[in-house]
Amino acid sequence: MLKVGIVGWRGMVGSVLMERMRAENDFKDLAPVFFSTSQAGQPGPEIGRDLPPVADAYDEKRLGAQEVILSCQGGGYTTKIYPRLRAEGWQGYWIDAASTLRMDADSVIVLDPVNRPVIDQALEKGCQAYIGG
Repeated sequence: MLKVGIVGWRGMVGSVLMERMRAENDFKDLAPVFFSTSQAGQPGPEIGRDLPPVADAYDEKRLGAQEVILSCQGGGYTTKIYPRLRAEGWQGYWIDAASTLRMDADSVIVLDPVNRPVIDQALEKGCQAYIGG
């Protein structure tokens, strides 16, 4: 199962994403770890199976164990955590709703299905940062 860290899942953007992921049964093939900047240790969201307690969103070691990090936490969080993870050698995929990395040469703006060919090319070239439009 793909190890996916989800940060900011309780906010406005994150809650909409969670609702859609539940409706489309997206969690069935994932090993999600939910992270929070303020409620580490609390129970995670209901996704139809047991989950570990919510992890600390600033725990770089735990974040670094994820193959994918999906962040709806906001630009301040991205500015603080993303470069630290990369500096530590993390090679996972970063998927972010914040605009912080939109102009980064190593990221791709996701406007699927509008730019699906661009996304596919980026995947083929090994791009690891996908940023929401």
